[in-house]
Amino acid sequence: MLDYSAARFVRFAATWVGNKSRYEGVVIPKQTLTPLNDFAEELLLGAFLKPFEKSEEFFYFHHEEDVSNHPVYQSSMAIFQDPEALSEEAGKLAQLLYEHCESPKIRGGEFFMAYFEDLELQGEAVNAIGLWKIQSKDPYLKTERTAEAFALQVLEGIPTGKAEVAALIFHVDEAEGYRICALDTVSKKDERSFWKDDFLRLRPIEDNYFNTRHYISLSSEFITQKAPAKFGFDRTDTIDLLNRSGDYFKENEHFEMDDFSESLFPEETQREAFRDFRDQYAKAYAVPLEDKFDISGQAVRRDFKVFKSVLKLDKNFHIYVHGRRDLIERGFDEDKGKKYYKVYYDNEE
Repeated sequence: MLDYSAARFVRFAATWVGNKSRYEGVVIPKQTLTPLNDFAEELLLGAFLKPFEKSEEFFYFHHEEDVSNHPVYQSSMAIFQDPEALSEEAGKLAQLLYEHCESPKIRGGEFFMAYFEDLELQGEAVNAIGLWKIQSKDPYLKTERTAEAFALQVLEGIPTGKAEVAALIFHVDEAEGYRICALDTVSKKDERSFWKDDFLRLRPIEDNYFNTRHYISLSSEFITQKAPAKFGFDRTDTIDLLNRSGDYFKENEHFEMDDFSESLFPEETQREAFRDFRDQYAKAYAVPLEDKFDISGQAVRRDFKVFKSVLKLDKNFHIYVHGRRDLIERGFDEDKGKKYYKVYYDNEE
């Protein structure tokens, strides 16, 4: 968790990075450092840091050979050693970012860098470097008053309520590649991110958030794709398993592999199949998964949608199932030649 109530700007630099496929270029002013008054500093602190306030997902810089060869890591190290280097490094990173801004949907915009002191990360005061690229701007009205009339102008400004692509690089875990939070709301979920994957080149830290997300993913995949064919589960069985899987992550603070599998699968053959699938998943995605860890509530909230509990019957009916597998029956009506579900309940609303 991040607390920026005592944080302050030490340096702030501004450049402009366009879209490379449209040959828009990079603008690096002779004086990249931008002075800030108290009001602007307060406004920017909230605009830039608030999106990271509750983040539990952390990354390290990644390089195939050695992280010391990573260009953004090198710039970060230079700034942490001497904050006055921010202006020079902002120019270098603006040029580097331009090389990765080739997708047609990436817009030209300001690229900001900042150096902060006294951020509180998980209860400890740390310094940090902030990176932001402005992808879009909000329109606003400006009035001009004269003795004769009022004039209205429509101008564009940088939105202060959200960050589309941004990163915070904390002066923590230098040898591993610095601890980093990163945001990208421009790239779609399943596509490569020009910001996280290409420019920053990040790898997730294998912590509670990491383990929680992967176990949610592999559990959903096993329940919906593997178990039905292997054990003859019908759709109601699958929904029941998804519900109980979701309940486990929502109702428990700690995850234990054996406890989780026993709570879902009554038969040892099913539990063994799930453990084998977990090992195959870890190998396929090259992710080391712990058998015991603290469940991340933020990861559960983010991925809760995978626990779908809807029976879609042709185009006529949707039945939302939230529990009690024993109160729903599936059958086939010989006279009508159609399948049916029978649902038992006490009250109707």
